[in-house]
Amino acid sequence: MHRYKTHVNYRPRTRARKAAEEILAELLLACFGKRPDPILVAIGGPGGTGKSSFCQRLAARLPEAAIVTLDDYKTAREIRAGQNLYGAHPNANKMDLIEEHLKLVKAGMPFEKPVYDAVSGDAKASEIYTPVRFNLLDGEISTYRQFRDLVDFAVFIDSDWKTQLETRITRDIQQRGYSREKAIATFLQSNLREFATYGAESKNWADVHLYCHDDYRLEIESVDQQLFTRFDSLLEKDLAPLDLSGLIVPVLTPFGESDAVDQEAFIRHLEFLAEHGVRRILVNGTTGEFFSLSLAERKLMLTLARRYFPGAVLFQAGSDSLVQTQLEARWGQDYGADAIVVLPPYYFAEAPEQGLVDYFNALASQIEVPFILYNFPSHTQNPLTAEILKKVHHFGLKDSSADLSLIHATPHYYLGWDPRVIEAQQKGAYGFISSHANICPDLFVGLEKALRRGDD
Repeated sequence: MHRYKTHVNYRPRTRARKAAEEILAELLLACFGKRPDPILVAIGGPGGTGKSSFCQRLAARLPEAAIVTLDDYKTAREIRAGQNLYGAHPNANKMDLIEEHLKLVKAGMPFEKPVYDAVSGDAKASEIYTPVRFNLLDGEISTYRQFRDLVDFAVFIDSDWKTQLETRITRDIQQRGYSREKAIATFLQSNLREFATYGAESKNWADVHLYCHDDYRLEIESVDQQLFTRFDSLLEKDLAPLDLSGLIVPVLTPFGESDAVDQEAFIRHLEFLAEHGVRRILVNGTTGEFFSLSLAERKLMLTLARRYFPGAVLFQAGSDSLVQTQLEARWGQDYGADAIVVLPPYYFAEAPEQGLVDYFNALASQIEVPFILYNFPSHTQNPLTAEILKKVHHFGLKDSSADLSLIHATPHYYLGWDPRVIEAQQKGAYGFISSHANICPDLFVGLEKALRRGDD
């Protein structure tokens, strides 16, 4: 079985002029150029993210490429309607037949493929499909778990839910004759329920993530770390590592009257921050009240942030148990966190220095994304000293003690106290983490920009 991949987010360089499909075509040829057998490339993601259009453009740039449209494998509309199923549900598709046909593709053997008729709602005809060098699987189910071992390369295309909804409304009304109400109902069931349940996790094992903007421009969002390392000379011409410097907003967690997490309010808040220029957030930090959340709620906050916030998502995984922190750090990476942030254990005060070093190094050995230590001695009673920082392999330090003497004891210093932001930046701080930016993001985004241009 394929394992979940470690993804490092990248963004196009300002000088890059290549479209996503051109970069992907070059990457596929570099990966499989010498393989004589048919290659299966899955293009997955929720409905309304431009998968079919991207497949066509990618196929045009590859030698001997053909598209297998998985919509042709839908079960009859009458059956789906009777069971209240939509396209993203596995039972709405002939999964076993798809798997059988994918095995034939891998073997290079032609087969009789169904052709779905949108008018009758069933596949009443068929056609012969002959495998070629690059076989592109177009469909939201293409990256599902059942096909994982048959796929050679997976691309996951994502977007915010507003773009998905707008696309589905336009397409379903114009091409499928739906009413607006039916198009919206289809989106709610297929995208927000079925795909979220059965397809969202497939993003974790895809090789490349693309992001569809509201103008339908596709951008490479992240690349599997091993893949990027292997083909860095090719990819570094057009991509640059995601920037974790500057402002990071530790998002708050809204609760409803029943004390449950208010998911809708959290999503609105993520959109509010993004609309005002925030590019990096921290989930489950002190402001996020991680100590008041169950494990399921902590995972929920990360899942929502990854799905609805278009920038970098840092995840605070610290707890009072090494085993629990290791667990949270592991699924933090699996669910797409760009960096893992960890507090010292906070029950035993004044823990021995070597104990804290061993604690963090045990975590560092298992964390494959940037690992950021979190110094908050007024809460943990375990301050992180320069000596501890020197002995732990880590990316950076979030320091809520405002001990600026630690700036040169860590590779990347993030100040967690607003009054000394400018002073810290002058002394070499990499960024700052401000809870007040939840309330007035414009002010802090403006501060970030001023500091970047040296306008103290």
